[in-house]
Amino acid sequence: MKRYLLAKLCIIVLLAILVMTVPAGALPGGTWNTGIKVQNLSSTEPATIVVTLFNVDGSIAYTLDKTAAGDPLRAPAGGSVELYLPNYSNVAAGRYSAIISADQPIGVIATQTDYDYGLADSYNAMEGSPIIYVPYVYHGHNYWTTEIFVQNTSDSTTAHVYATLSDGTKTRTYTLTLPPHGLGSFDTSQPEYEELGWFIGAAIITSTENVPLAVMVNETRVVGAGNVNGNVLVSFRGLTPADAGNRVVLPSLYKEFSGVSGTWRSGIKIQNASDSTVTVTVTLTADPDSPTGPWTGRRSNLEIPAGGSVELYLRNPGILDGGASVPNMFKGYGVIESTGGNVVATVIHTNYEASGGKGVAVGYFGIAKGSSQLSIPSLYGRWPSPGGGQWISGIKIQNVGTVNATVTVNFKTDPDSPNPSWTGTRSGIVLGPGQAIELYLANPILDGGGYVPSTWKGSALVSCSEPGCEIAGTVIHTNYGRNVANMYMAIAK
Repeated sequence: MKRYLLAKLCIIVLLAILVMTVPAGALPGGTWNTGIKVQNLSSTEPATIVVTLFNVDGSIAYTLDKTAAGDPLRAPAGGSVELYLPNYSNVAAGRYSAIISADQPIGVIATQTDYDYGLADSYNAMEGSPIIYVPYVYHGHNYWTTEIFVQNTSDSTTAHVYATLSDGTKTRTYTLTLPPHGLGSFDTSQPEYEELGWFIGAAIITSTENVPLAVMVNETRVVGAGNVNGNVLVSFRGLTPADAGNRVVLPSLYKEFSGVSGTWRSGIKIQNASDSTVTVTVTLTADPDSPTGPWTGRRSNLEIPAGGSVELYLRNPGILDGGASVPNMFKGYGVIESTGGNVVATVIHTNYEASGGKGVAVGYFGIAKGSSQLSIPSLYGRWPSPGGGQWISGIKIQNVGTVNATVTVNFKTDPDSPNPSWTGTRSGIVLGPGQAIELYLANPILDGGGYVPSTWKGSALVSCSEPGCEIAGTVIHTNYGRNVANMYMAIAK
């Protein structure tokens, strides 16, 4: 049986309400819920899936091998299945982590929502690693705080965990002791982190026992109780040495990109994952359909010390070579190249004008290598949300290789969705090296001008056909009716 470790679904009880992956000190309340989407990456065999929920102390809380309706927890070949944990009446309120196992290769995405506070995001699953990088860490910055959740993935060894936080000026280390499968967090909203002061830095998570750890990160901005203007959440999984490279690709970037749903802007955080100083060049290129027209800009000769980090906020003037700025209405992608060592990177998109000024935010991580096949476990086509609004997904696909890529997207409906037998295809997408395309599921994106059905949820497999082709992708879900949005990275198959 092949096992995949899910970046931890952490839960805390607030007012006896089921709450998942919530910054314990950062949130004053609200109802939090988590859904886990598991996609079967086999194109021929169904996948039998088991979800094991662990208590904070590492003991097994629940084993879920059936859907909430009592059916076997299975994903069809190439398809996906969703576990919305509040639907499981036997799962009590609490704080948990999870390990997902299957008899076929799988891709996993977790989504957390707190509609009461207008907070939501998705994050990718991960396998454990003895060293994990967190490029974005906040304290005392415009209401932003960071909580880094850590699970000991060992079956038998206690982990003494260290989080080293640094912004280039201040460096501090904090510790946890976690039993096997135990869960804890480093939460910068807590009093012991006041020594950081105003802080935008990065963290490196390790254990003295070299135990593989799994990490997920909540970047939370809460300005007041309730669903008020400015409350947003961004979630990431931790990044490992396998995510690092001397060329990291960022498929989705914005600078003052405005439309009917507010204005999107991006920040890029690059962290040095090597033991020596690296020199970094960041190249930004507009999408073919960007309102800016053809445009390329560059920031070169950025030096980052070992373990250090640097931020490029695209809204700021003069961040490019020669004091140039990214043009307004930029929509495109980025490539980070480093000499002297490998780097990792994350991106945060904010849209404070969305939803009548209440705002949304999302994020994802850069990848060091593309793939000829991508897994997209979670997609929505005008899917109604309880309490109002609807979820709509957009897929951004970028050719990150050196040859042309002819891309095909195959959509498959979830078993519990209306019309579960529906499938759809978009084929013949030709992307030159570096080119990208965005498929918004409310538009006629299928072959022949067809639409993904209304009230649809499912998954997709994306592939390119040329030998040596490499593609990468991001997925964004928006629900402006509930003042939230989610984002995650497509999974290399």
